[in-house]
Order: sequence, then C-alpha cells, then structure tokens
Amino acid sequence: MRDADNSDHQPGETGGPRSRNAQATRKSILDAGIAEFCEHGLSGASTARIVERAGCNIRMLYHYFQSKELLYKAALQEVYNDLRSQEAGLNILDRPPVEAIEALTAFTYDYMAATPTFIKMVLAENLLQGEFIRAIESIPRSSRPLIETIQTLLDRGEAAGVIQPGINAMQLYISIVALSFIHISSRYTLSVTFGVDLSSEAIVTERRQHVVDLIGTYVKAQPGRPAGGDVSV
Repeated sequence: MRDADNSDHQPGETGGPRSRNAQATRKSILDAGIAEFCEHGLSGASTARIVERAGCNIRMLYHYFQSKELLYKAALQEVYNDLRSQEAGLNILDRPPVEAIEALTAFTYDYMAATPTFIKMVLAENLLQGEFIRAIESIPRSSRPLIETIQTLLDRGEAAGVIQPGINAMQLYISIVALSFIHISSRYTLSVTFGVDLSSEAIVTERRQHVVDLIGTYVKAQPGRPAGGDVSV
C-alpha cells in the first residue's frame, strides 16, 4: 500500500502540482469512502479498508476528513451534488413543458439505473433516519432550484393549456424519483414476487417507457379532468 504525498499547496500556489495532488488524494479517499459506505453502511465501514481502496495511509484520511463520520457526511453530499449538477445540465427550461418533464423523468430513471451508489447511500441514510443529511445545508439549498424549475414549467404549460392545472411541483418530482427508484431498490423481492428478472435489459427498457408515459399522461391537460386530479393509466 503506497503512501500519498502529505503535502498541501502553500498560500499562493493555486493550481500547482502539490494542489493537484492534494485534490486527487482527497478525491480518491472520498470515492473509496462512498464505495465502502455503499457496501457496509456507516457503522460497518472500515477506515482501514477505505485507505486500502484509496491507496494511501490512515493519516491522510484524518488529514482531509478528520473522522469516519465526517467522511460519510462528505460522501453523502457528493452523491447529491452529482445528481443536482447533472440535472442542471439538462437545461429543461429551454424545452416545451411536457417534453421537458418527460425528459427529466427519463434522465432520473437512467441516472438511478446507472448510479447505484446514489441509491445505496440514500438507503443507508434513511436507516439512520436522516441524521447526517440534516446537517448538510447545501442539499436542500441545491434542491430548491430544481423544484422552482419544475414549477415554472408547470405554470408555463398551464398557461398554454397543455399542462393539467394544480399540480404540485414537489409532489411531482417525488413521484418521478419513486417510479425511477423502486424497481432497483426492491428488485430482488419484486423479481421473486412476480417471477420476472427486473434487472433484465428488456424489463428495464419496458419500465423506462412505462414511467415516462405515466408521468407524461399525468401532467398533460385532459378535458373534464379535475385540477390536480389523479389519472388512471
């Protein structure tokens, strides 16, 4: 197991080799921590295994993160930051309202399928009853613009007569996440229950279309449907 360079950049040495090495070392420890927490949760995670994964020594873990708990907190923040930054890259406000909401739904579904670390970290934090996420102010702060963006799309679509009036943006996004999440987080029990392999490519593709269609049908304006009402599909 190799030791990482213990030198940080000095004042005025922004962007130099030492700074880049320090950033790389911190990132390798953070990535190793995410992998370890996903496999073992916070209580079962081992700092020895984390530094072995990162290819550094225990001194470096405590230098950058001070404790296993603070590393876990940083890991939780990192997985949320990645989701929010990729969502922002969709630029959904540049699209027609229904198309934008369907695009967000497809993205969320694909992201959950491609990023099991997010799901595992969220499940682990829920087992802790949200103890650590409460202390990360950036997570609710970074989530507000997404809900505001969805609300803007809903308002635009309602004004244009293409979106059902009275839809709550937060409730809609929670539904999008739930529909994109449950077949992964509960795939083993659901696969046995219904006698299908929910991880198979065919089922994943079929469910993706189902989820996009479900959300799209819900948000689209339909004559005679009560504002914000449920829709049967």
